Amino acid sequence: MNKNRKIASFLDHFPPKVAEYCFNLWHELAFDFVVSKKRDSKLGDFRFAPNKGFQITVNHNLNPYAFLVTYLHEVAHLVTYQKHKNSVNPHGQEWKVAFFELFEPILDEDLLPAELVGILQAYLINPVATSNGFTPLVEALKKYDPIDASALLLFNLEEGQAFRLKNLHLQKGKLRRTRYICQDVQSGKLYLVAKNAQVQPIEDPA
Repeated sequence: MNKNRKIASFLDHFPPKVAEYCFNLWHELAFDFVVSKKRDSKLGDFRFAPNKGFQITVNHNLNPYAFLVTYLHEVAHLVTYQKHKNSVNPHGQEWKVAFFELFEPILDEDLLPAELVGILQAYLINPVATSNGFTPLVEALKKYDPIDASALLLFNLEEGQAFRLKNLHLQKGKLRRTRYICQDVQSGKLYLVAKNAQVQPIEDPA
């Protein structure tokens, strides 16, 4: 595949204005890049094997901005490994510096939405092991998820309303900080569900 076709394939996953920057990192650092199937346990990962070299994977179902954050998170692992091997903590200061330095050239309102740039600047001061650990970033990225016309955000439902989330049949309870305490209608088990989760409301039978 030639360079132009590779960049074109990037446009399917990255925000268009930063796709070539991301492609150039792939080209310069020479790693195997895999767009992976959805994995509930992780959004992406970085691996190194002596006989295979470097590999980075990112889940295919992420919206372009979440895909970008995950991609640069994993590239930062690669850069850190190249400099320090396994002598530093995976999400230690060395990784945090690498993550910031990779993001810095594109933290520009001409390239990314202004709101997201501000939130990323705050996040990258001291990034955590997963972007899901920084609520403002989670909520900002979720705005770019495709909207299911039949879905609603959980906070729009009335307390006590039943809804479906994945394979669960839940009932909305009280708000605890940024999550609602919801009860499984069948088992009684309690779950903490993000207030911005897209859910399928279940209407009570007439």
